[in-house]
Amino acid sequence: MGDWKKPFRLFAEFLNTMAGVPSYQKYLDHFYKNHPGATPMSEAEFHRKANDEKYGGGTIRRCC
Repeated sequence: MGDWKKPFRLFAEFLNTMAGVPSYQKYLDHFYKNHPGATPMSEAEFHRKANDEKYGGGTIRRCC
């Protein structure tokens, strides 16, 4: 990736963090460090699980 894209990538990561969007790359880093030899979830499985945890498995939890 070009150096000129780095500020945009960092800003996108910041916005995703603020919005509560999980990072698949951070998950992989943690997984390989703490679970050697195991197989991680695919990116699609990871995001599906994150959405289920955030929204209660298909039911949206909100105040209104």
